[in-house]
Amino acid sequence: MRSSSDDFATAQSFFDHFSRAFTTFDGNQVADLFATPCVALRRDGSIVPLTTREDVVRYYQAALDSYRRDGCRTARWSRLEVTPMGRRSLLATASWELLRDGGTVAIQWRQSYSLRNFDDDDPRAFASVMHVD
Repeated sequence: MRSSSDDFATAQSFFDHFSRAFTTFDGNQVADLFATPCVALRRDGSIVPLTTREDVVRYYQAALDSYRRDGCRTARWSRLEVTPMGRRSLLATASWELLRDGGTVAIQWRQSYSLRNFDDDDPRAFASVMHVD
């Protein structure tokens, strides 16, 4: 049985990998963090089905390209909350800040990811939800 500290460490590792993948601005590296099929709930409330790896790459590459055009260069996460969902899944919520050169915050938001541990791999997200005020 996993402990809550195991779940927290799993989520921390996921977000560390995600922030490193973000700074490459390569949708393929971000797609490595997702299982397919998966789903994304966007800031505008629309639901995006991502049924193949190629869908995930296209979705995140478009976002990365937009962030880069807006001057974002790195990403950092904070305020991690973890909720276990059975033996192999968890809900991980974090606040994201995208930073410009010089470290000023360009964009910030809160987002939750449903993560699943697979036998042969690190945890991958099968759903993401942007928190909207």
